[in-house]
Amino acid sequence: MGVKAQSWVVSEHMRGVPDVGRVYTKVDEELDTDLAPDEMLLRTLYVSVDPYLQGIALDTPIGDPMGADSIMEVLAAGPLAPHRPGDLVQGFGGWRTHLISDGAPKAWQTGTFPMVFPAYRRLDPGWYDAEVPLPTALGALGGPGMTAWGTLNRFMTVTAGHTLVVSGASGTVGSLVGQLAKRAGARVVGTTSSPAKADRLLKLGFDAVVPYRHGDSARAVGALLREAAPGGVDRYFDNLGGPVTDAVFPLLAVDSQVAVCWQWATQVGGDTQGPRLLPWIMFPRTTIRGVFSLEWFTPANWRALHEELGGGIRRGEIVHEYTLHHGFDSIPDAYHSLYGDRGDRLGKVLVAL
Repeated sequence: MGVKAQSWVVSEHMRGVPDVGRVYTKVDEELDTDLAPDEMLLRTLYVSVDPYLQGIALDTPIGDPMGADSIMEVLAAGPLAPHRPGDLVQGFGGWRTHLISDGAPKAWQTGTFPMVFPAYRRLDPGWYDAEVPLPTALGALGGPGMTAWGTLNRFMTVTAGHTLVVSGASGTVGSLVGQLAKRAGARVVGTTSSPAKADRLLKLGFDAVVPYRHGDSARAVGALLREAAPGGVDRYFDNLGGPVTDAVFPLLAVDSQVAVCWQWATQVGGDTQGPRLLPWIMFPRTTIRGVFSLEWFTPANWRALHEELGGGIRRGEIVHEYTLHHGFDSIPDAYHSLYGDRGDRLGKVLVAL
């Protein structure tokens, strides 16, 4: 007895902005439901589409399912499986309608930077309601929220009087970083690519927004940043790299801190120039740290995230936006919507299966 399943597999490696019609192919299969003692049969409820998946796709062997964060329901489980039928779990299940997994940590050895995806975690239904619905487990109360919250609670010290710049501020992580920094008393400056997104950031409380489109020069961006941050930049949350970061580094203040979350300019834009910015960090004694939310995936941090960030959302103090697409076939188009200036895209992009 089997279960009919579908998956989107990687059929071509394409650098730059991906052509989803070429990169992904839908595959039908039948899963053998004769489970091993530690295995589970899972049905996918929601999948996440994120800019960083371009890097994952480039490192995924041709013909393998596309990996991605997802929320799944356990349909069946062996006696030694970590979760039981009816449980809701979150993990790197990928763009698949159904899958069989033991839910254990999984090493990602084919990637440019080897890492380990964590074990599937059980979601407590009591943490979610109409104000904080289940899909937020992939957004504000999932990896993106943990990235923003963890950076400002486990690395950066943001206090009143600081100026914090967020590049690529209109996405889930950037908008949350800005709102949290604003609550801490900082002056918050964001960069984004369209007037509609800029207006949305200003409504979220950003003090200033600097327009940036791929191809703009560092000199042009720098002139706008100097106006928005005349006293220099104390804290920089970097989602983009490239010319925006080139423009920020000469403005770094003494004892500044830089969190490197993602580098769109390198992974998608193809900007591979060397470490030309290092002279700018010497005199201000800047601390630079890569941030990767998986390091903060602990039970204590998840509880704190739900209490602090989730509580702020429930009280109306923090806005978490997401755009929900529907249907398994819509996944590639939902992913493609991340590229360009689509005005209808709000924050996190998810697909409900």
